[in-house]
Order: sequence, then structure tokens, then C-alpha cells
Amino acid sequence: MIHRRTPARLRRRVPVLFSGLLLLTLLPVAAPGARAAVSAEPAEPAVAWRVGAAPFGLTFLDHGRPVTAEAGGAVAGPGGRLSYQVGGSATSQEGATYHRLTDLVSRRDVPGGTAYTVATDEPARTATVTVTRTAQGVRVRWSLRPSGDVTAVFEALTAGGAEHYLGGSSAAYVDLRGHIRGWSPGKEGNEAGDYCQNQEQSASTFYLSSGGYGLWADTDHVGRFAFPGATHGSDGPTCANTPKPPSGAAQPYPCPVAATARPDRVQICVKDAGLSYDVYTGSPAAVTSAYYRTVGLPSMPPASEFALMKWRDVNADQAQVLDDVAQLKRLDIPLGTIWIDNPWERQPAGNTHRINGSACTNSGEFDPTFFPDPQRMIDEIHAQGVRFGLWVTSHVVSAPSSSQGGGSCAGINDVWAKNGWLVPGTNYIDFTNPAAREHYVDQLTRIFRMGVDLAKEDRSEEYRFETTPFAGGPGAGLYLRYPDLYQSAVTEAMRRAHGNDFETLVRAGVPGTAQHTHGMWGSDVFETFAGLRTSVRYGTSESLTGHFAWGSDTGGIDPKAPANATNSPTPSLFTRWAQFSAVSPVFEVGGAGLNATPWKYDPDTIRRFRDAVTLHYELFPYLYGLARTASRTGVPILRAVGFQYPGDENAWAQDQEFMVGPDLLAAPVTADRADADGAAGRPTPVDVYLPAGRWVDLYSGQVVDGGRTITRETSLDEFPLYLRAGASIGFNTRALGGWRTGELSRPGLSGSLYAPEPGHAVRLRVSGATEQQAVVLLPQAPRSVTVAGRALPHAADTGALRTAREGWTFTSGPFGGVVLKLSPHGRAADVTIR
Repeated sequence: MIHRRTPARLRRRVPVLFSGLLLLTLLPVAAPGARAAVSAEPAEPAVAWRVGAAPFGLTFLDHGRPVTAEAGGAVAGPGGRLSYQVGGSATSQEGATYHRLTDLVSRRDVPGGTAYTVATDEPARTATVTVTRTAQGVRVRWSLRPSGDVTAVFEALTAGGAEHYLGGSSAAYVDLRGHIRGWSPGKEGNEAGDYCQNQEQSASTFYLSSGGYGLWADTDHVGRFAFPGATHGSDGPTCANTPKPPSGAAQPYPCPVAATARPDRVQICVKDAGLSYDVYTGSPAAVTSAYYRTVGLPSMPPASEFALMKWRDVNADQAQVLDDVAQLKRLDIPLGTIWIDNPWERQPAGNTHRINGSACTNSGEFDPTFFPDPQRMIDEIHAQGVRFGLWVTSHVVSAPSSSQGGGSCAGINDVWAKNGWLVPGTNYIDFTNPAAREHYVDQLTRIFRMGVDLAKEDRSEEYRFETTPFAGGPGAGLYLRYPDLYQSAVTEAMRRAHGNDFETLVRAGVPGTAQHTHGMWGSDVFETFAGLRTSVRYGTSESLTGHFAWGSDTGGIDPKAPANATNSPTPSLFTRWAQFSAVSPVFEVGGAGLNATPWKYDPDTIRRFRDAVTLHYELFPYLYGLARTASRTGVPILRAVGFQYPGDENAWAQDQEFMVGPDLLAAPVTADRADADGAAGRPTPVDVYLPAGRWVDLYSGQVVDGGRTITRETSLDEFPLYLRAGASIGFNTRALGGWRTGELSRPGLSGSLYAPEPGHAVRLRVSGATEQQAVVLLPQAPRSVTVAGRALPHAADTGALRTAREGWTFTSGPFGGVVLKLSPHGRAADVTIR
């Protein structure tokens, strides 16, 4: 049920969901086909451990089969197992020494497991390693006595030569083997390359292995994973720009990993005096689900999160915001939400220079010059069935630079500095200060009650707070929680204003933030095909961190030399990026160039953009159903091919294609040559790896045998998109109607897309109390279609079928096949296509 405190006229235009939309109501009967490699509802794991005494060591088993163990050797320090650092500080390893645990001394039973006393190579220090069963797996917890001078701990687990790893977000790769993954939000390491800028990176202390297990380090302290083959220098310690220490704070050193490659182990380093971690076993889906049942399941976004979102880098005024809605309506492009980005708040007196960053952020007021009647603007947007959003931030601009408008914010937003509510050395709000947090929440609540439905939550990951004091304590234990502190405050304001009916879009995350946020966007990438490739990697890897409703800035935002004359994405790039957004859970478009005004592109580019938006709406039932699964299990919507097919070595090599759920494989066109190809009207060859089984090319209708790489010649009007033969997914075909502004679905648009196995008779079963439609992917028209033995009327074309009560027709071309329109059926009935 939707609870919404907005005018009744808007409530009537909010998309109506009905039971048929959320379940596949048209299902194949006894249709043979390849089984999905993972289940959306994984079974409970059965994890156990075995102990070695001299030296002490743990082996982890799944149903009696070893899956990993504490690595061998007697190395103390980085790269070693069960070892630790004494001395040094958060900013230096000067004077530090390394030590390790040695042999088992004694054991005793504890609830759910065993506590082991283990000697160390220091006569005056011992360790306690406690291993217990949990509802999801096994928990290992070890600490040292005494522990006051311990500054870091190290663990290492065995790794096979063919193991691959997923976890966290990455600009440069999906498979983590050979790389380092830092736990700090924001960029870290040379892996970021050109993308060492203020983009999101979720700080993930979780990874899963193709070897059949996963690990979660339960800590709020800074640490790193180093996967087999990685070295300290291979990915570099930090980016030059972000995250950076606050002014006056010391630069902390990265948690150390081995200086030489260790191909036989996964290294874990934590800058703390102890370590707790959980081990889960099973398939990637089972491991992922166990992890999220431990830390908290992601929240379920509202349906509106999946509708088209629109924004500009800078809106000139409120009239322009209203005109943007009108322009998309004129082009018959459905729009769900429009938001105003930075700036929208008050600017310094006399400042008419309006660019990104020129506002006095967190003043809590619309600028009266450019937004003289914001309530009227919001009401007019709502009246058209469109939701309204605002950019919000955790930072306070007190004096914009001359490049950002200039002037002083004195008397506008200096309450934060005057009350000491900022993190020392920064312009970030200290949310550990109760007074600061309450003022922030109260201020946002007042604004959100005007009818703000979405909060685009920017910033929160640009500073490294490890050596910075907060009101609530030292930064060492609070740094990783900062995005969560900020985002939970925004969510509280939204709930005060609207109950549970709101949208959020964030750019940074840590374990747990997905419990009270809805969506994430990959921010600030370049307007290049390299930027698109980066976004594909981000979307594939980021979704495993719980932020499964993910999308990117369609077309990018930052120009990069050689930039085109308008600093805008070229028509080819914009088209290819829109195709990627079509299969992403979140489809948002905007920026500083023509992607903010897509109606200014040439007619063919506009048409292709409309087609991409329409495809996204056609896929809404499938995406929404996957979101429901993700909110119950943590299993993401966008998945690495290796996640779905963990035993397929070739699947792990793919970082420019991905699975959308278990049945749809997408390979967006991301090669640099696509720009010249598109301009010249040439197709672009795309290498696509298809896992074993049969796959249906949704644009050509061709059935392709998998287990190999094919090269697909791809025009600008299409991209490689394959449905697994034998699969049926939720799908609202455009053949039987389109979408109006503010609409995601309505009776008559609910249905399925089915790819029958070639050579088999097509029999389906239908039941439901609402009108339904379906597309059955067949290469040629059938002789007849019957429902419960009764002939279904044949319509000449889709136009005739739209006006008919029920019937079928055949279409060729993209997504072609038998289009069915079925009247309500109270009882199950078989549909036979001959």
C-alpha cells in the first residue's frame, strides 16, 4: 500500500501495481531447458570447521568438504595468517614490529562453539580464538592479551589457482583476483586510473569466492583485502585527490599488505587490536544471502525508483524545471521523477553567477531570485503525475570561490560553523553531534514536506577521517560509518515528511547503508566510451554491496580532452549509454551537456533515446520482481556473469557484459570505435561470451548456442541482449500500448516475455483476474493459438489487437514473435501455440 502525503490529484497518477505485475502469470508447461546456475532463494548453508594444533590453524568446510583454510607458513605481519603489528601509529609504521600466533595451548566449550587459547611468539602475550556457529555460517573472533600496543592484525586464507572473487565497487575490474580492495569509501589505489575523482565507492568488508565460500569482516576500522597475486604497489596506496585527510590532520598509512605477490592466499589487514569475521559457504547466491541475513537486508525501493529520472547540472530557474517536464511529454518520453541539482539553495547577496557549487549549501532555503515560488513549482510538477526531488549534501559551503560564484554565506548558513557542528578541518557536518544531526533533520523535514519525493544524496566520501576527532569519539572507529550517519539522517527526515513513500539516490555506501536507502548512482564519470566502460564495471560490482537499485549518469558528466565542441556526449555515445541505462535498475539522465536536454539531439538520436526508455519500462516487471528478491535475499539485480555461472572460467573474464537477474544477458556497446562507427552509419562488432545453453537474441530473433564467444555486428538501433532459452520473464510489451507521464504500468500492460526451447511445442499456462499480455519469441507465425481448447481470435496487426478484447498477432523485427492478449481467467488454463 502506498502512503503519501501529497495532493490527491498526484496520488491518482502514481503507478498502480497489481498482483499480476509482480508474478509471472504466463508460465511454460513442462518446457525443458537449461537450469539457472544459481537459485534466487538459496538454501541454508552447513558450515563447519576443523582445528590444527601445532601450528594452530582453522579449516572451513561445507558439508564436510574443505573450501578454504588459514594459509600456511610462519610469516609474521603483512601476508601472514594469525599475525599482528605492535607499535607504530595510525600515521606511521616507524618502530613497528610483527608477531604471530603459534601453537594451541588449551580449549574450552562456549555456547555454540569453542574458545581456543593460542600461544604467540611473544612470551608475555597469548591469544584467544573463539569459533562459533551462527544462523548463517561460522564466526571467528580473535583477540590478544594484553592488547594495548597492538595497532593492526593480519589474516590470510588459502586460495586455489582458479579462484575468482567479487565484492565492493571498482572502476577498473570486476574480478578482484590480483587486486587490492580498500575498505574506505571513496577512491583508493591506482586501479582508479583516470577516475581518481569524487565518485562513489562503497566500502565493502565482504567478498565471495568462486571456490564456494565468502567472508565478512565485522569491523568499523580501516582495512584492506589483497587478493591472490596483488602487491602493495600494484594498486597503489591512495588516490591523490580523494579521499583526503581534513585540513591539519595527518595522512594515515594504508593497512599494509605483502610487498611481493602471494598467489596462494587472500590477505586481510585491519587497523585494530583484534578481528572478527564470518565465513559462509555455498553458491554465490547462498553466500550473498547469508551475508545480508547477517548484516541486514537491503530495503525495497518504491516502484517509482524504476521510472525515468531527469536532472540538469544547473537549472537556470523554476520555469526551466517545468519546461523540462513539458519537453519530455512533447516527445512522448515517460518521466517519473525530476530533481533539481546543486545549486538550488540561497546564494550570497548580489551573486547572479550561477554554476555548480555557487549556493550556500545547507541553508535550508530555496534561492528567492531563481526559485521565487518553489511550492507552486512543486505543485505544478505533481499535477502532471511527476515526482519531485532535490539534491542534498553533507557539506556546508561558507564562501563560494570566484569560479563558483563568489561572495560570502555569512548570515545564510553559518549556523553550522558558529555552533561547532562541523568535523574539524572540513566543511562536513558532524552527525555524531546530536544537536547538529537534529538541526539537519529538522531543516530537511521542513523542505521535504513541501512535496519533495526524492533526495539525491551527494558527497560523504571525500575525506579520510581516520585521524580526525568527532564529537562522538575518535575517527578510527567512526570514519567508515560516516556515509551511514549522513544517509540515515536524510532517511529520517524523509520518513518524518512522507512515511515510507519516498525515493533516495546515494553515491557512497558502507555495510548497512542499503537498509535505509533505495538507490545508488555512479557519479561523475567522463563523457567518453572509457567512462561508459567504467560505469559498466561499477554497476556490475557495486550491486553486490546491497545497493541493487543502481544506475549511472546517462552520457557521463565530466568532459575530457579531446572534448567535442559542445562538451556533450556525442550522439553515438549518448545512444550507447542510454541502452546500458535501459537494462540498469535506475535510469536517470542529465548532466552539463546535451544529455540534460536530449530533445536538442538530432531526430534519430531522440528516437533511439525514446526506444531505450521504452525498453526500460518494458522490463519494469522483471526488474521489480528481481528487486523484491534482492530485498528478501540480498542477491543483486545486476550480476557478474561469473556470479551466475561460478564454474565457468570464461564467465569470470567478462567485465563489459553482465547478467540482469538469472535469465537476461546484456553486453552494452562500449568500444571506442563505436563513436566513429555510429557517425558513419556502420555497425560495431561486439564480442559477446554466452555461457552454456541456448540464447535468443532479442533484436534479431536468432537462437545462438552458448559456451563460446561470438562476434555480433551491432547497429545503433540495437545492442547485444539475450534471453536464456526456456526462460519466461516479466515484460510489458510496447506492442499493445505505451506509457504516459508518471506511469509505469496499468491493466493491459502486465505480462511476460517467453523464449521457448527451439524444436519443442509451445504450451503455456495462464491464470489471473486481470487482462494480460505476452510475447512468445518465435521465428514465424503459428497456424493457431488456443486457450483451454478454444481458438483465440487472430488480429491482423498490433493496432487491431490493442482494441480487441482478446486475441493474438505476429510481429517481426526486434522482440518479435506471437503477441498474446488474454482476457481475465479465474482458473488456470493452457495456451497452446501450433
